[in-house]
This record gives sequence, C-alpha cells and structure tokens, in this order.
Amino acid sequence: MNGGRSEPSVHTSPYVILNEVKNLRRPFAAAQGDIFRFALSALLAAAFVIATSVPAFAGALTTNSTQPGQLVDKFEPPGVCSRCHSDPIRDWSGSMMGNDFRDPSFLSMLSIAEQDAPGVGDYCLRCHGAGWFEGKSEPPRGDFLGKAFQPPPAIDQESIPLCDFCHRIERVGMVASRYDGRPVAEGNGSVYLRPDDPWKGGPHPLTPLHKQGEFCGSCHDVSNPGLQSSNDPSQVQPLERTYSEWKFSDFGENGITCQNCHPPMKFPGAQTWLLYPGMAEIFPSVDAGWTAAGYPLPEDRAYAWKISGERNEQFMRRAADVEILGPTEFKSARTASLKVRVTNNTGHKLPTGFAEGRHMWLHIRVTDARGRLVFEDGKLDAEGGLVKSAQTKVYEQKGAEGGRKSFHFAKLDNILKDNRIPPRGFNKKAYDAQGAYIIGADYKDGQSWDITRYSLPVPADARAPFTVTATLDYETYSKEFIDWLLAEDKTAGANVAGPALATPDGSRTWAETTAKLWRRHAKGRPVLMASESVVIPLADEGSLVGLLPVAAAIILALASAVIGLRGRARHGPRTESREP
Repeated sequence: MNGGRSEPSVHTSPYVILNEVKNLRRPFAAAQGDIFRFALSALLAAAFVIATSVPAFAGALTTNSTQPGQLVDKFEPPGVCSRCHSDPIRDWSGSMMGNDFRDPSFLSMLSIAEQDAPGVGDYCLRCHGAGWFEGKSEPPRGDFLGKAFQPPPAIDQESIPLCDFCHRIERVGMVASRYDGRPVAEGNGSVYLRPDDPWKGGPHPLTPLHKQGEFCGSCHDVSNPGLQSSNDPSQVQPLERTYSEWKFSDFGENGITCQNCHPPMKFPGAQTWLLYPGMAEIFPSVDAGWTAAGYPLPEDRAYAWKISGERNEQFMRRAADVEILGPTEFKSARTASLKVRVTNNTGHKLPTGFAEGRHMWLHIRVTDARGRLVFEDGKLDAEGGLVKSAQTKVYEQKGAEGGRKSFHFAKLDNILKDNRIPPRGFNKKAYDAQGAYIIGADYKDGQSWDITRYSLPVPADARAPFTVTATLDYETYSKEFIDWLLAEDKTAGANVAGPALATPDGSRTWAETTAKLWRRHAKGRPVLMASESVVIPLADEGSLVGLLPVAAAIILALASAVIGLRGRARHGPRTESREP
C-alpha cells in the first residue's frame, strides 16, 4: 500500500495498471513540462513490461493533455449558447459530433472493451465525452462505462464534445512524426484546455488553431497504447489514422484543412439512417429539460437529425467517382472483360476511421436488351449480408487479435487488410511510418484511384445491346459487424440491473439496441455514393445471333413493302374523287 492506494498487481489487466498509475500522477499533472511527460511515459512503459510482459509502447498515454480535476470552471452547457446561436446549435445537435456518446454502436463497443480489458473504457471516454475532463469517469461518482456522462432528467451539461469544450482548447499535444520529424498532432485525445472560462454567457473566440487540421487530429489519430503492432513492432497498434492520411497527402501539404470539407458546426460525415430516423426513435424529447427551462430549443432533435442525415447522404455522393472504362463491345458466347475505376475525391482514405463495420464495395449489374440479368456481382442478400465472389471488390480494413479477424477495439494487434483508396498525392513511405498501412493493394505514390477487372460470360442467346451499371455502395455497419456485437456484448444495461448505461429502448444490451435499429431500417440501408451506366453493343464474330434483331427489322420492312405493292396491283390505279 502507498498513501492509501493499492499497488498494481502482476496479474491485473494492463489497462487497470495504466489507470492506477494515471490516478497516482493526477495530483502532479500541473507540471506539464517535457521532462515530466517523458519521465512519466517511461514509468508507464516500465509498468507494462514488468506487470504484463507487453513490449514498452512509444509515447505518452494521457500525460500530454489536460487532466481530470484541472478545470477551474466546468463546461458551459450548449443550451446557453442557443440563446444567440440557434442555427449553429441546431446543426451541431443533429450531427454525430453532437451525439457521439449517444451512438449505440459506440456504447456497445465500450461495453465489450471494458468487459474484456477492464479500465480501457476510461481511455475511450477521453474523446467521446468531454465529461472525462470534469472527472466523470473518476471514482466514486464515475465509471468506465459512462453512466455519469448522460444528463439526468434535470438540466445538466451534456458530456459529449460541445461548444465550450472546443472553444477552450488552447493547444493540442504535438510529437515528432516518425517519417520526417516535423511536428504532428499526437492524437489520442491530447488537448490542453483553458482551466477557467472568462467568456461565460458571452461570445467565445476562435483562434488560428480552430482552423487547422491539427485541431481535428487531436482525436482523429488513435492508437492502442497497450499493444504493439504485429505489422511493425516498433509502433503501438494503430486504430484510426484519418489525420495522418490527410497530413501526408496533397491536401495536408497544401493547406486544404479538415474544416474546408467538414465545416463546423454542420460536421458532415458518413452517418445517415442512424441519425434519422434512428436517433429520433430511441432518444425522443432529449432536450425537454432545456425547453422547460425557457431556452430556445425544441424538445426533440428529430428535425436536426433529419437534415443532418440528408446532408450527410449528399456529402457522401461527392466523395467518389465511378467510371466504366471498357470494353466498347461484347462478343456472344464468349467471356468479356469489364474494367471499372473508382476515384477517391476526399482528403483521406476512403472510407476512413476505425474499421468497425465500415466498408465500401462495387455492385455490378449487366442486363441485355430484353432486361434479362446476365451478370451481377456485389449484391446484398435478404438478410443484409454482402454476397461475395472471387471478383467482389470491397474496400475495407480488417483487423485481427492474435491472427484472428476481429472488430475488438481494445485487443486488435494486427491489420490483415487495408485496401481503402488513399487520397490524391499520398506519400506511401510516410503512411507506413505513421501506421496508416496499405495492405492487400498496390497503390503507387500519389495514386487516388483503383481499377477493378471483371470477367463475365456473355450468353449465346443474349440480346444486344447490353446495359452495364457500376454502383459504389457504402455501409457504416455491415451485417458481420452487427452479428459480432450481438455475440460479444455481454454487459447488461442498468435498466435490467446491469453495470452499463441503461438502454433507451429496454433492450438488455446496447448491441441489441443497435441491431434492432439496423434491422428496422432496411438492414443499414447502404448509401449510394456513385454510379455509372453505359450501353455496350454486341460485335459477333462468325455467329448470326448478334445480327438477329437487325435482320428481323429488315425482313419486316421488306415484307411490308411487298404487301403494299401487291395491293396496288390488285386494285388498279387510285382515282381521286372530286366535288361537283
């Protein structure tokens, strides 16, 4: 024992050890100099090696940041901001940025992570809940499943990233890049907040930092500090690299920032049906407390969620282009080769972020002149699962734990596949150095497109011309991911006397809540990102099948002409009648 605190034991989860060490350092966290941070990082690394035999990780866990208990003034709630900023508040409240702690899939994954690696939930809550900085995951009031983060029926501040949280960020944690040593955002929720709030009830300033990609990079590069990467043992396991993908591309190099494409407060992104009608169904009257207190906010966010979902769907349709490159003709009773190009128009990989169930794929359909389907690849089955063939092109990241494919955020130690399309001008060496690996694809430096070739048989009795349609579809939640949540989430909600946050629909777990929404809304309803259709004629060699439609038309025309001539011969010349 030391000062009333128990020492970490050798059989404790590495995340519990890190949390205990973190709690020990918090009284001293005001000393935020580099020497202190690096010394403490070494101490944390040593705790890992001694207690768990996990290799020492590179960099700090949570030291390069403001710590819980350091805020003098609590965060000002967004209801206060609505008095002067009704439109921005509406936009924010409908976005995923304004609802990330309500995301049922996140809460399910938080339950899974915490049940399998106790203590890691505290790490997740750094970015998914501004309440972390207010000590809401600290004993005795808090826990690592977020029960202290949701506002009670009475008015309380939201605990998700909110207006005051972002406006009070004075700087973000920076480190030297592994590629060229230049300063880059550390990620992992590394931010420094102004302890006090001198702008209470008044305008909050914008600083140059708020317009930089590093501001977003503080949360949008995420690593698992407890596990070394099997892909590169010199690094801890990368989980998200959206910031690094942007930083080492033409966009990052030329000052086209995240905010240029994802303007605050709208924060357009990839979620559609989950926002509306999903959120509106499970969180009705979410702002009733603010309305009752006289703030200019509606009781529910249905309208805000609806316009945000619609905005996101339009946003996603600008993210990529699809082009059918050939062939220019088909030949009957032969195998045709079809080429389709997908171009990434975004400033990061497409798709980006943590893999979860996010994937993007090509759906190819070929029909003949009679509308008969002669080829299809990449369709969804009746249960919402992707029907795959050897030719199906799916853009995705596949993570693994111990060599076995998994979605487990807390236990992934390897990336088996990452063929997501990089942005224009990406730097391959920098991507490898920063952990934004490309695996299972051969993209050259700067390449922002991918070409897929399909081999398809052309039936001998098919009627020309052929219509070829290539569609690029996207899902945030694949059926595989939904099934995984249901199988892995064993943590019951408080509504059934469990330790997790109570589910809003009475389900036993947050996985069940997520799955019910997914099934209810067309099993995730894929977003059509881009599509192209072309008409391809039939050029036959040695077969009359391709000429049959033309020949039939000629025969009919000749027959009509002959019949007309015979009619004239039978009746003689026509005499016109005249009126007297």
